[in-house]
Amino acid sequence: MNRDIGEAISELNGDIDELIMGGEEKVKKAENDHDNSNGNYGNRAMPLSKNLEGDGRSKSAFGEYIRSGIGDFLKKSLSDKDECCGAYFIPYEISLQINDKLKLLSPMRSISKTISISSNSVELLVDSKAPDAGWMARSEEERIETDAPEIKKITIPVHEVYAKPMVNQKLLDDAQVNVEEWLMTKVAEKIAALENAAFVNGDGKEKPLGFLSVESEAKEEREAGKLQHFHSGAAGGFAEEAVASDILIDMVCSLKPIYVRNAKWIMSRSALAEIRKLKGKDGSYLWQPALSKFTPSTLLGYPVVIDDDMPAISRGKATISVAFGDFYHGYQIVDRQGLKILRDPYTSKPFVEFYATKRIGGGVVDFDAIKLLKFDEKAE
Repeated sequence: MNRDIGEAISELNGDIDELIMGGEEKVKKAENDHDNSNGNYGNRAMPLSKNLEGDGRSKSAFGEYIRSGIGDFLKKSLSDKDECCGAYFIPYEISLQINDKLKLLSPMRSISKTISISSNSVELLVDSKAPDAGWMARSEEERIETDAPEIKKITIPVHEVYAKPMVNQKLLDDAQVNVEEWLMTKVAEKIAALENAAFVNGDGKEKPLGFLSVESEAKEEREAGKLQHFHSGAAGGFAEEAVASDILIDMVCSLKPIYVRNAKWIMSRSALAEIRKLKGKDGSYLWQPALSKFTPSTLLGYPVVIDDDMPAISRGKATISVAFGDFYHGYQIVDRQGLKILRDPYTSKPFVEFYATKRIGGGVVDFDAIKLLKFDEKAE
């Protein structure tokens, strides 16, 4: 019996030794992989995503990567979901903060609908004509065929925008400096400025298509794929101050009830300066200031958003400086999943360059939801 117990203990010890040896081999392999990388990813880009929410260790490892380029960030954040570089890298908190800053810095992103995709484009089906219907009489008369809906496919491709902030290596070595906050701010500022300009004025070539680049007509019944515009009566201003309020009211009333609830004005600062002077027939200003920081200023009861990428009013020059509508349903912003960061400590020594790229798209998807105001003479 004692011999059986001894044999069992020997077998158990052998199994434990095998487990230990197997574990040591895995550790050595991981160390070798890390050593071969030499603590630097070279030209490998590091996409950011949010697979692991609230992973503080991943954020700390990302900060270490920014400072010194060591590979611990890869080991802590490796996921089994392949992208262009073989893996996602997930400092979720930083990615979330960048998105929040983009909303604050980009007026169009704050009022438009945003979706994330994992491909190079998104295809949306929109109805350009609603189906018809009718009442059925009691008599068994022949029922007339009703019009069928017309559906149109809109494709929104994504385009690459980049930011390339640069910092001194000594600053990165300073443990008192919040490197993540610095990088987040620089990237958000540059991307927000470029993307917002494209959402407003982009021509669709290597950048999103802005809503001001979409064709428009003055008629309410117009071709599919065109916006409706109104005329101020004079280039660079209103022809008559007495009728200016009527034009703005016509814009509001032209919007369908489904869009009115979430409608907003968006305009340049120079347009705001012109509109703030307008008064109604009772002598009160059409523009009303915000009563607190939590409530926006309003024009005819609807919030006003200031966007410096909207064309400025210039006397004698025709511009589209004011728009009104439900941008959440009218304009679609598309984000390609993943923000990529490339660390380059060699090109600009003693500075370290950070090359951040993001793929973004945008376009009008509902042409009844947005109205434009042209500051020009009315067409004949």
